This record gives sequence, structure tokens and C-alpha cells, in this order.
Amino acid sequence: MSLENLKKADKIIAKLQSQRKEKSVKFREAWNKTIEGSPIKRRRKPEDFKDSSYLYIRSYDGDNGDRPGANVAYWRSPDVVVSPVSSLNSYTTELNAGTLYNIKCLVHNKGDLNVPSAKVEFYLVTPSLGFDTRYGKKLGIASTWVNCYSSSEVNIRYMVEPSDAGHKCLFARVFSFSPLDIPLHDTLLNPIQDRHIGQKNLNIAAQSAQLNLNILHMPQARLSVKFVPLSKEQVLAIRHPVAADFRIIDKPREKAQFRLTFAKETEANIIETRPLNHPTNLSSRQKGMIRGTGLEKNQPGEIAYKDESFEFAFNQEGRFNLKEQKRIEDGMKRIQEIIRSGERKASDFSKEIDEYRQMNLERRMTLLSVEIPNIGLKKGELAGYDLVATNNMNGEIFGGITLLVHG
Repeated sequence: MSLENLKKADKIIAKLQSQRKEKSVKFREAWNKTIEGSPIKRRRKPEDFKDSSYLYIRSYDGDNGDRPGANVAYWRSPDVVVSPVSSLNSYTTELNAGTLYNIKCLVHNKGDLNVPSAKVEFYLVTPSLGFDTRYGKKLGIASTWVNCYSSSEVNIRYMVEPSDAGHKCLFARVFSFSPLDIPLHDTLLNPIQDRHIGQKNLNIAAQSAQLNLNILHMPQARLSVKFVPLSKEQVLAIRHPVAADFRIIDKPREKAQFRLTFAKETEANIIETRPLNHPTNLSSRQKGMIRGTGLEKNQPGEIAYKDESFEFAFNQEGRFNLKEQKRIEDGMKRIQEIIRSGERKASDFSKEIDEYRQMNLERRMTLLSVEIPNIGLKKGELAGYDLVATNNMNGEIFGGITLLVHG
């Protein structure tokens, strides 16, 4: 289409939008008079039609797509389910090599427009606190029709390769080009900020075992990771089939210290920190369980244990320092509130959103090692913990993992 025809089309669209706005006001006035004269009192007035969709994947039960939500675990989406094809009702997060799995995602549309082709991408990654598509494996993409104020299901099947076996984290991302309904960022997957993202991040491991996980961070960052014990009711609310095979321990021993280090740590230059109990009252083994790894030539940062959490300090080279990060993050939070209110559209903030995207492209992934202590579980017993990661610059949670520990 030529530039001249595009200009003509823009004029026609602008004229139609002006006529629609004018008629909408007149229709609203006529409707209000009709309601006032109706014998039915307190009749609810219809809401204005909005020519847009509102796609989202739930991050928790009761999630309606609005962000931010309540202080809940966003990393256990009820809409993302993995199960072996041979037993579709036995969903899991542990993948066995050579087994064919069905991966299902339920997509919702709270908007007034139907979505003829809602596309859902699926990503597989090592359990991760925060995630970026550049550091995961894209399993595939599927599409479905989603009516207004309705939901639809998409499925893909995946034969697990040996390198993908074990406990994994799964992400799903929904988007549409017509109507336009796309995520905030092209690579960053953050369900806490973006309704288009769903995450299933749940691991089952034995006590006194070791596992690896990733943490996503800016080159310069101040983060904290805390192990939060779950009650029996919280574990049962996850509705994982494994709970039926174990006796759930209510409020597991909170004083049990996990050890969190950079993977392939060196024992030199360990940071001495003060735990909950005074060091003089702890054995040498207990002291080791509350230590982090210091900054070595081959280490990206520092870890220290303080006030029941592991504190991370990354001081690598990058364009955006801590002050700039806070300015951009705070600005995006205000922009999202304005967009959610319906006052303005995301396209009105293209410059600010582009800066936010440029900042997030600097994020890096670092592999961590978690040593699970002996928390006193007997055979047949199960206890739950949430690993919660917080950005200390703004106090916001940016990732989490649920860990079910058995004896």
C-alpha cells in the first residue's frame, strides 16, 4: 500500500472513531433515561465496550489477570500442567529421558474482543529464580481460539532428551497479533509483572541432597533469597499427587539451615556472617551451612547470610547502575498502573518501555548450588519450603521456587 493510501486510510479511521465517540455519548444518555424510567430499580448499567482483548495465564487460584496481585506464590500456576502421555492425570515436574509428555496450558480472555489465534510458547529451564528466554529451551508453540470472557486450552507433546531429564521449571507465554495483545518484554518472563506469563516451578528432593538452580540478575544487583517453611495446609493446597504418598509435616523445623553457594565454589575467601544463633553456639558443620561464597576471580558476586536470608551482591560492569535501575523500575510501575486503569495505552509510553527493555537485556543468569540439610524427616514424611527471591532495590519479589523435601 502506498503512502498516499495509508494517509487516506488514517483519515477514514479517525473519522469513524470520532463518529463512534459522539454516538457513544448519545447512546449512554438515552440508556440512562431508559433505566431511570424502568420499574426495576437499582438496575446495573452496562459497561462501555472496549475494542481489545485481555489475555492472561493465571499465576494462582483466583488470579484474574490484574497485576500486581496478592502476596502469593506466583510460580505455581494452576494453568500450566505437565503429565506423561501414558497417564494424563499424573502431572509432574520431573521429566524422565525417553518419555513422551503432554504439556497443557489454559488461556483466559477477559476482554470484549474474541482472539482467533492466541499463540502460546513453552520454555523449559533448570529451576530458576527469575527467567529470560535467552537462557532456556523453547519446546514449541501452539495456538487456539479464545472467545471474549472465556478460556481455551492448548497442548503440545514433548519427548524428553537425556539433557532435559530431571526436575525442571516450565514457562508458558501467550500473545496475539490480531487483536494486538503482547507481553511487556520480548525476552524477560516475569509473571509477577506480566499477565501473559505462567510458570510452574516446583521441585521434589530428599533431605541431605544437593540440587542446582539459576538466578537471573543485573550486572549490578542487590538481591536476597529466603527459605520460607510451608504449613501442612499450604502444601496440600498445591494439589500435587505426591502429597498423597507422604505424611505432611506441619511447619517444618525453621532453624534448619540450607546452604546456598555459587556452583563450583572454591573454599577460599568465605564470608563470615552472623546467623540467628550466635556462632559460638554452633558446630563447625552448622557454621558451614550458613555461609556463602566470597568474591573470587571465577565468581560473579558475593553471598552472605543475614537476618534469615541469603544476601547477594553483584558488582559487574553494566550500563545501568543501581540508581538507574530503581528509576526505571519505579517508572514502569507507575506506567503499568496507568495502563491498567484504562487512562492511556502502552503505545503512549513507547520510549519508557524501550528503555526498560534495553535494561533487561543486560540481565545474566548465574548457576547456584543448594545443599538441603537433614531437617529430621523420617521415611514417608514430607515438608515444604518456598525459595523467595527479592530485589532489595525496590523490595519486590522477582522469582520463586517451591521445594518439597522428603525423608
